[in-house]
Amino acid sequence: MPFDQTRRDALAQFLRGRRERLDPADFGITVGGRRRAAGLRREEVADAAGISTTWYVWLEQGRNVNASPHALRSLGKALRLSPSEQTYLFHLARPDLDWQRGAVSPGLPTADLLALLKGLAPHPAYITNRYRQVVASNQPARVLLGDFAEDEWSGNLIARMFLDPLWRERFVDWPTVARSVVAQFRLATATMADDPVMTSLVSRLMASSETFAQWWRDRELADPPIWRKTVRHPRVGDMSFDFATLQPSGRDRDFFVSLYTPADNKSRDRLARLLAAETAARKPVTIARPRRR
Repeated sequence: MPFDQTRRDALAQFLRGRRERLDPADFGITVGGRRRAAGLRREEVADAAGISTTWYVWLEQGRNVNASPHALRSLGKALRLSPSEQTYLFHLARPDLDWQRGAVSPGLPTADLLALLKGLAPHPAYITNRYRQVVASNQPARVLLGDFAEDEWSGNLIARMFLDPLWRERFVDWPTVARSVVAQFRLATATMADDPVMTSLVSRLMASSETFAQWWRDRELADPPIWRKTVRHPRVGDMSFDFATLQPSGRDRDFFVSLYTPADNKSRDRLARLLAAETAARKPVTIARPRRR
C-alpha cells in the first residue's frame, strides 16, 4: 500500500477513535433511545468545528484532502485534542508542512561563540538560529528552563513557549512574555516570508496553538527588549532576571545569544543554590570498600 494511503488511513482511524470517545452531553446534545453510534456523529463534529460535513467525512474515509492549518486547529478543538494529539493530527494531515525536515542538521556556531556561551556561566544562556531553534545552551540554562534537546519540537523556543506546560508555569508573567516573543519573531523574520521552513513552522504553530494563531494574526512587531522576567522554579521559588538577546557579527551573524542575569541578591542566591544542588546530584556516588585484614 502506498505510503500516502497508509498515512490517510491512520488519520481516519485516529479521527474516528477521538470522535467516538466524546460525550454528546458536553456539546449540549440530548441523546435519544435510538442513537446507536458511540460518541458524536460525523455531522456533529463538523458542526462543532465549523467545517463542511462532506469534507470531514472524506477525512474519515481516508480520502486525499488538503486541510488548511486553520481547519485542523478548529477540528482539534472540536475533538478536544490535547496538545500532543493536535501535533499528531497535523503530522498525519499535513506532512508537507513539517518544518523540521528543512531544519535538520542546523548550522553550528563557531568555536569562539561556543566558548563565550560556556564562559557566561553561572548566568543561564543559550544560542538560537533564525528559526528560534536552540543549537547550544550552557548548564545553568538547562537547569533553569529544562533540557532543550528533549522535546518533539527540536528545541524550538516559540513552540515550547506555547506548547510546553512546564514553561507556562515557569514564566510567572507568561502572557506578557509569550506575546512579546511572537511580536519579536514576526519582526525578525520579516525577510523570510518565502522561506519554506519558516512557512511550515508558522503553519504548524498556528495549527497547534490557538493563542499563537491569534497573536500572529494581530501582526504586532517588537524589537528584542532588555527586560525583567520572573522565573518560578519548583525547587527554589521565584527568581527575577534581566533578560537580553544579542546578535553577534561576522560568521555568527545568523545566531542569537539569549542571556539571563539575576536582577537582585535574592535571585542570585537562589540560582546559586539551584546550580549547587544540581552539581551535587550529578556527582558519582563512591562506595567505600571494606579493608582487608
